[in-house]
Amino acid sequence: MPQNVLLVIHSLRVSSGAAKALSEIGSNLSKRGHDIIFLSFYEGDQIYDCEAELISFEEERDHHDSYPFHYMLRNFKRGKKIANICCKKSIDTVISFNYEPNISTILSQSIFNNNSRIIISVRSNPLETAKGKKSFFLKKHLFPKADKIISLSKGVENLLNSKFSVENTKTIYNPYSIEKFRELGKDSIEQDHKKLFDEDFTFINIGRLEKQKGQWHLLRAFKKIQEKNEQSKLIILGDGSLRKELEKLIERLGLEDKIFLPGVVENVFPYLRESDCFVFPSLFEGFGNAQIEALSQNLPVISADCIAGPRDILCPELDMDEDVDYPYYGEYGILSKPFDQKMSFETLEEKSLTEEEETLAQAMIKIKEDEKLREKYSNGVERVKDFDPEKIIDQWEEIL
Repeated sequence: MPQNVLLVIHSLRVSSGAAKALSEIGSNLSKRGHDIIFLSFYEGDQIYDCEAELISFEEERDHHDSYPFHYMLRNFKRGKKIANICCKKSIDTVISFNYEPNISTILSQSIFNNNSRIIISVRSNPLETAKGKKSFFLKKHLFPKADKIISLSKGVENLLNSKFSVENTKTIYNPYSIEKFRELGKDSIEQDHKKLFDEDFTFINIGRLEKQKGQWHLLRAFKKIQEKNEQSKLIILGDGSLRKELEKLIERLGLEDKIFLPGVVENVFPYLRESDCFVFPSLFEGFGNAQIEALSQNLPVISADCIAGPRDILCPELDMDEDVDYPYYGEYGILSKPFDQKMSFETLEEKSLTEEEETLAQAMIKIKEDEKLREKYSNGVERVKDFDPEKIIDQWEEIL
């Protein structure tokens, strides 16, 4: 039965993975006859085409209150506005994405008598976004009040169940279109970057240059690979606050002609298509969209077994808490031992490889030298079929 559905998020700005997923979910639900309204707290310079009514609170994007009173006051105000919109628009169900929209949406029901059904979606590791007593308290006491909680991965769902005493959970993955990804892969690499792709074996990583993505571990592990075989290079697409630190480490490792940081590119798929292996050293994730993108180009994937996402994607045969020996050669990719969160920009002479970095290096050497292993992990498109938009939208429609 068609419903009036309000979709709530910080912003629908382009470059946000959550915004991209929500816009696609909303657009597809609209095509199935549901009356969809998007609500954003602020607008971005560029936003995804949501193909539905869009309401914005037009808040300042960089507005963050550090004081608990101001923080809660802002979310109470949002909650009241959401309740008013739901009453005015006769909303049957509210679906919110990300931490603050989830808090505000729950408050609209528990404080301001919003009679709509409340479904919140947790998009990242809840322990990482619950650092600090305020955040943990709010999740612990407010999340159970939601009518349903959708997690982005089974790892996230397990944490919600075990650490936040939440039981009304279900995992629904992001939708991914194989046809779209494969078509994007046919585009050309930017002219200035074509010289990066030659006969050398090319490892590639995509991610913000931030602590969460753990790229310093990858640089140090790659040094070990270079010591064994010089015919390889590493390309990292993305930008962020750690760029200068990473560039200095590359220089001190003597790898300026082997490791390249081209920055952000508009279309990553041609770069994936021309590479030989995707490496993912993240410290934590909610899911790990870049792994799906790599699989769509039939690129072998090596990933740190971080919480959460890699097991869901690469090794669905594993339970989330199952112990394994690393590197673990799974059904769709290779898991490397997860890293701790201590940043290190030291050379191997100053600090030898950690056990985790050594394991990653050995997996990278193995995939480079073993042609049969590369062939085994060069059919990732079969895994991506499990995330087909029609299948994912079916699951969202089932909970409405």
